[in-house]
Amino acid sequence: MDEREGASAGPRARVGTGFGARLRATRERRGLAQKDLACPGVSMSYVSRLESGHRTPSTRVVRKLAEVLEVDPSELVGDDHGADQDLALAWCEALIAYHDGDVDRAADLLALLGPRTGGDVFGWCVQWTRLMVQSRLGDGVALLRVANRLRAGWSPGPAVDSLVETQRANALRMLGRSADAVRAARLAVDLASADGGEQVARVRVRALVALCSELIAAGRVAEAERTADLLADEPDLGCARLLISSWWVRARVADRLGDRSGAADRMRRARDLADTFTGDPVFRCRVLLAWAAVEPRSADPDLDRVVAVLDDVEATPSGGRPDVLAQAKAVRAEVLLRFGEVDECERLARQALDLDALGPEDRLRCGLLLVRASDERDEESGRDARERLTALLDGVDPEAVDPVLWRDAAGVALRQR
Repeated sequence: MDEREGASAGPRARVGTGFGARLRATRERRGLAQKDLACPGVSMSYVSRLESGHRTPSTRVVRKLAEVLEVDPSELVGDDHGADQDLALAWCEALIAYHDGDVDRAADLLALLGPRTGGDVFGWCVQWTRLMVQSRLGDGVALLRVANRLRAGWSPGPAVDSLVETQRANALRMLGRSADAVRAARLAVDLASADGGEQVARVRVRALVALCSELIAAGRVAEAERTADLLADEPDLGCARLLISSWWVRARVADRLGDRSGAADRMRRARDLADTFTGDPVFRCRVLLAWAAVEPRSADPDLDRVVAVLDDVEATPSGGRPDVLAQAKAVRAEVLLRFGEVDECERLARQALDLDALGPEDRLRCGLLLVRASDERDEESGRDARERLTALLDGVDPEAVDPVLWRDAAGVALRQR
């Protein structure tokens, strides 16, 4: 009877946008499967249709589900989240702004919160602060532990749950659990309603960027392309880092699809925005280095500009970080080989690898550079370079790198044998 009411003109609950995503998030926070919500009048298949948004529940169904989940029905319906969610989102935005180096915006947002933050919201915000601090430390296990604690407790609303899921995706990727990371990022998108106001819209863009990144890392390029198309439709929400990230991840998708021209164009947009970005200097350096890595492979590369950007990055305090320094050396080595400076190319490529701070693609590119440089030397040098490239290939997941790069590296390694 209850299922028929939900599908027909029977008494329905006044559910807000995203009921299915809220139901799924609440269920997963409790560690339950869909079958665990089944009860008289509510089958497992009906729970699945509710979570997918294909059915609207009756008031009685909402009450039954809330009883099984041991929550107030308002947490599922979503009507009473407004004030709590606004407070929590303001706190989240403050911490994100501080993380991005925008201290003034962070101070303004925290001032607006003032004495209004208390009770459940205050406790939640303290845990969110821990999560953001932990995200800077690179410890996937600890980050996932804090995120799961937030996920299992009281929640101010679905858009805030979306931010937590984005951090869970980050932690799961650190731990090499790419499929779980994609699922967490996809849930983050589902929880961020497309019509929830400007704050929620920013959350949605962050979730889409995260999902796109996780899909690329998992080698699911076709899905990443569809997600990038959604990003292209999102408006400029007045957050420089968010806009830069959107162009950057769309460039990565184009690059994986073999669209070098499209990737270069998108990275130029990101670079132009990063040139005037005054927030997190490490983020700025990474964006500039990402452009410098793509530009030499474009149809008409501006190599002089690449060299100037590398000089700029290395001259900043962030340029001394091992990851930034290693990538700068790797890109400079590629440019030097184009200029015919083989000795310097080889030296910098070796230094970049020895820093042990490069991602899988940059390691392979450095390995290829060493082979190409050694081709102009003696046979013994060439054999050593190919053996090193083979060892690099053995330690890289083919799905995690550009397929063209993998093909080139594998072809060189096979010639050795």
